[in-house]
Amino acid sequence: MSAELVLGEMVKKSLGELERAILATPDGVLIAASNPSDIDDIVAALGAAVVAGVGDAFRQYFSAGVKDVTVELEDGKIVVMRDLGTAVLCLVTKPRPNLGLVYLLLDRYTEKILAAVKSGTAARK
Repeated sequence: MSAELVLGEMVKKSLGELERAILATPDGVLIAASNPSDIDDIVAALGAAVVAGVGDAFRQYFSAGVKDVTVELEDGKIVVMRDLGTAVLCLVTKPRPNLGLVYLLLDRYTEKILAAVKSGTAARK
């Protein structure tokens, strides 16, 4: 299954809690998006930069990297960024989401997304 289909399924299963899911390379290049739009490149670049910066800081001072970085926006939306090693997954929620459901979906879909990246079906056309 392609990364776009996996991301789309994840957003659909969120029952409206997720607005979009974006997959990027660790250096911020867009790989796939659940519902492509003009902001995907920006979210991919920002998500990868945040994960890398926070991860480097914690490794330097606490000898441990980070798995997830969660940011709350002024409008109540949440952006969850997960370091997958070979990619960075960014989830953008609706305002004041059910974070339990978001993290449940994140955990359930991580392996499917990694499998799509590994098989090469994540490349944008």
